[in-house]
Amino acid sequence: MHRRTVLVQLAALFSAACGGGGGPATPAASAPTAGADPVAANPAPAAAPPPAPPAPSSPHIAAWGDSLTPRVAFTLAALYPARQVFDGGVNGETSGDILRRHRADNRHRDWINVFWYGHNNQTQADQIRADIAASVALLSPGNDRFIVMSVVNQATERENRGGADYRTILELNESLAATYPAHYLDIRSHLVQQADRSRWQDAADFDNDVVPRSLRYDHIHLNHDGSRVVAERLKRFIDAKGW
Repeated sequence: MHRRTVLVQLAALFSAACGGGGGPATPAASAPTAGADPVAANPAPAAAPPPAPPAPSSPHIAAWGDSLTPRVAFTLAALYPARQVFDGGVNGETSGDILRRHRADNRHRDWINVFWYGHNNQTQADQIRADIAASVALLSPGNDRFIVMSVVNQATERENRGGADYRTILELNESLAATYPAHYLDIRSHLVQQADRSRWQDAADFDNDVVPRSLRYDHIHLNHDGSRVVAERLKRFIDAKGW
């Protein structure tokens, strides 16, 4: 056999072994267009924006209430010389009156707020609860630094232990404690416990479950010592919270 014929046959065998010949060619993958970004076809989801920082909080204190509030606010300011203490107490106001003033005020909503409502409409429990809730809702978003103080019963026949309005006031305070467990301060009971029972009048007031005569100058209003007791208790509450 001629060498040429042998070479031709060998070439044919080699071509068959490598897959050459009659089958259709497998189409090649198309090359990416020049300059195209291969990731652009499946873009990654955009990153979520970072959460907004919390609103700055003020260390200052706004005390909202009636005629019991001014002396307490004054004494509290002396206990916190580096802070401002706003006196939001007005004589004779009901819880609704205080709420209206609080609603109109935009300067103290990021402060620590003290709500001491109800001494001039003490038997209107539902109204007092609603007015306090409305005031809490007015605080700046994220500001949960507020204190709800209990209503103090008067040293009168109706509000002494067993009197016609005594249970109404205590039940109101119990409901406030249940609604605001981390923010409630039972200042009424604290004042009652300060009675000097070596004095006959304080001992009688203690038995009647009212503020002792040594801490007030009439049936309800606190004297200097009584206001100091309230202010000092408020300070301990605020400090314990780290506010």
